Amino acid sequence: MPGAVSNAIRAARAADLDAVAALEAACFTCDAQSRRSLRHLLTRAHADFLVCVLNEAIVADVVVLYRRASRVARLYSIAVSDAARGRGIAAALLAAAEARALVQGCTLMRAEARASNHASRALFARAGYRETTPLCDYYQGPGARREDGVRLEKILSPPSE
Repeated sequence: MPGAVSNAIRAARAADLDAVAALEAACFTCDAQSRRSLRHLLTRAHADFLVCVLNEAIVADVVVLYRRASRVARLYSIAVSDAARGRGIAAALLAAAEARALVQGCTLMRAEARASNHASRALFARAGYRETTPLCDYYQGPGARREDGVRLEKILSPPSE
């Protein structure tokens, strides 16, 4: 299945805006990106925005941000629909994001995760990320409540031949 998932990953297009906005709303209740923000990420940001398409539907996406003259990439968001979880899609998207960051000349990928999101933290750990910094009150929770996060990073290196 990993090969099939990898083949389903492609760059997002402006025509994907409705689908990625729906995915964002379904995956993130407190901190979903606005449609306007998603449009910017798709069309104007210095970023890679990749989607995973299965059965002609976008079931997951990942966004990696870049800063000019920096070798550090930031994994800004990764989302997988409930129906597509457990298929290795997040791992395939993460690997694709890392490959794109290498093409951009980056040598380090950073990300953040909610401290309570054990599945996300486990995904990053399996991919070789290390947790570097606790982030107190980093995420908006339900209502006025805040949630802690954790910063993660991984040194990127080209795949060995």
